Amino acid sequence: MNRVALVGAGCGRGSLTLRGAQLLAACACVVYDSLLDEELLSLVPEGCEKIYVGKRAGAHSLAQEEICALLAECAQKYPLTVRLKGGDPFVFGRGGEELSALLQAGVRCEMVPGVTSAVAAAERFGIPVTHRALARGFTVLTAHTKEGVPDFTRFAASRETLVFLMAKGAAERICRDLLQGGMSADTPCAVISGAGMSAERMARCSLSALADTVRPLPAPVTIVVGMVCAEGLLGAYAPPPRVMVTGTPSHVRRVCAQLTGLGIEPLPCAFRTVVPCLFNGFWEQFAAFSHLVFTSPNGVDIFFAEAARRGIDHRAFAGKQFAVIGPATAAALEQRGFFADLMPETYTVRALAALLVRAGVRRERAALLRAKAGSAALLGCGVQFDVYETRADRARLARAREEIAGAACVTFSSAGGAREFLAACPLPAGVAAVSIGEETAAAVRAAGYQTVIAKSARAEELARTVGEIVCREQDD
Repeated sequence: MNRVALVGAGCGRGSLTLRGAQLLAACACVVYDSLLDEELLSLVPEGCEKIYVGKRAGAHSLAQEEICALLAECAQKYPLTVRLKGGDPFVFGRGGEELSALLQAGVRCEMVPGVTSAVAAAERFGIPVTHRALARGFTVLTAHTKEGVPDFTRFAASRETLVFLMAKGAAERICRDLLQGGMSADTPCAVISGAGMSAERMARCSLSALADTVRPLPAPVTIVVGMVCAEGLLGAYAPPPRVMVTGTPSHVRRVCAQLTGLGIEPLPCAFRTVVPCLFNGFWEQFAAFSHLVFTSPNGVDIFFAEAARRGIDHRAFAGKQFAVIGPATAAALEQRGFFADLMPETYTVRALAALLVRAGVRRERAALLRAKAGSAALLGCGVQFDVYETRADRARLARAREEIAGAACVTFSSAGGAREFLAACPLPAGVAAVSIGEETAAAVRAAGYQTVIAKSARAEELARTVGEIVCREQDD
């Protein structure tokens, strides 16, 4: 029987629950809001219907009643629809209205809680909403109702922490009401802009300076009022540094995993989509090649997927030798049941070309099974076959322009990728560039930026180089 799951996306990257991830991986349709990490959409299956119904101040894509009707329609069409909502669906998320409408329509539902910004916004900056010596509880308030901005005067006497959500437009009213109600002008406050987003920031102030502090900050804004906001309460807490990782999905996943292990928060930017090419001419010449040359895990995966589709198994590769550019490509080959015969000590296209020459491999006997726009440095060593090409996701690059301001540095894994990214997304001052190799670094320098080069062209070494840069900056 078809069903709808109302899933809380949490407050920013990495706060989706395990159950939420499981449902996204299984859904046939996802209906999603604004103010959530759009990388979560990469978890859904290929072919999943994606429907945006986000609501921002003054700009609603659909009215709430229309969203409820849409969910009921989706329940008729799809076995599993995920309604993905920022934070928690039941904390000022109108999840109760959607659940009620679905149940009245006879739709089976599941509720999956999310990490609400009412707690997480402050917590991301080391501010506890409760503290045994300072606040035995907390009150969560919406800064906007159907009738307008509420009267907050009666909360001025509270000894609990006050948390105001979606509060940018109500900051002056909050300040005025609390002061008029008798709250001290020196009461500590914290203002969090864009909680959980890549460009999130926090500013502390006194209650009397609240309106002036909020004014220059972009929405969404969470305001926290109470003694828990006092500076230095828990020591000098600093959120994990953030690093934007660019490239293809497989490369981005590998680097992000490494950065997470180093205590760095990755900002994945897999803007380069891998698209398989038709390389039919290769199979007619297959017997003529003694060496098959791969320069990426993507090439390995797409090549052997096509071989399997054609019914070509391991027996056809008897007597063939494999040359790879580095360990990641070799590992992808091993997953297919083969081991690399040739791999250069330095993991670059030029080093691979030199190795093929030293090994005496004749050009007409080597098949270069790689990207359509591969480096020209290898062309003299084999016959080119376009196994795949990469295409830039312009929408993802547009989001990167907004996200990169919160990054300490950005990584590049190819010259083409660096050129595409930097043409669409200039690096702000203070954001360092880290390149996986000299060819990539040359493209970064040609765009007008300095760059640090990883010691070797491996995802692990790229992440390690980033870690060294971030540690130096923190020490300074």
